[in-house]
Amino acid sequence: AVPSNASSFFWVEQHSISHKYDDRATSPRSLDSPPIPQKTINKMEISSSKYKAMTGTYDATNKELSDFHTWDENKLADFFRKRGLGAYSEMLKKHKITGSLAPLLHDDDLKEMGVHIVGDRLMFKRYIRDLSKRERFHRRNEPLWEGQERLFFSECDKSCMTCFGFFPADPSTYKLTTNHLKVKRVNPVRCGPIPLCCFGASYVSNNIDLSKVDDVDVFHTPAPCCHRTCCCSSGKDLVEVESRFEKGGKIFLTVKEGQGESVANLILNQVEESQKMERS
Repeated sequence: AVPSNASSFFWVEQHSISHKYDDRATSPRSLDSPPIPQKTINKMEISSSKYKAMTGTYDATNKELSDFHTWDENKLADFFRKRGLGAYSEMLKKHKITGSLAPLLHDDDLKEMGVHIVGDRLMFKRYIRDLSKRERFHRRNEPLWEGQERLFFSECDKSCMTCFGFFPADPSTYKLTTNHLKVKRVNPVRCGPIPLCCFGASYVSNNIDLSKVDDVDVFHTPAPCCHRTCCCSSGKDLVEVESRFEKGGKIFLTVKEGQGESVANLILNQVEESQKMERS
């Protein structure tokens, strides 16, 4: 029975409101909430389908063009055939246009080859422009040189420092591309100057913009006398890459003896190319 006095009435009303609020908080959607219109649901489903279709097309195209620079004239002709330019397949094969040559084609070249329809030339130029972008991306990420840090002077040194291979060495890695020098530096736990491989290490990745490099020098570190005498060990070359934009101003690469000069020349060549591209 509900009490007849006013205070009891307000208590019942407040209790029922709180009950409804609790139901909404604990359920994904309250029964009191208005239903979602069917048109809205249909639009959401259509938008989701379109997004999935666009994503799938983009991924498929990306995968298809990832190695276009290795295509021969037959595969390139097939690429243009799938895009509505199949009438020129024999022309591309006749002129031996491969994936690596396609980005070099210009409007005059297409006219000379026999593409006289303006719309077709524009389509060729559009797809060739896309191929050129892919070529630049590929060249930008293609490694020109990869190396590892030379940690030890000899196998005897390596055995002692890694407890006869029980704690494997973890050298820093270097990768030189067209525009960047990527250095993954390993910082092992040390006891004074001695690295303790058994205690693990921390890692720091550094991506150096070659257009910002000021100088590259090479220093030679000979092996200790005992290593040279007992193990005929060779030394190490230290390649110093100097840049005002890097923390500390310098990055060091430790490589095998005799390898430092060639690595430094590779880096300097790419520094000159990067700075030339930046000026142009």
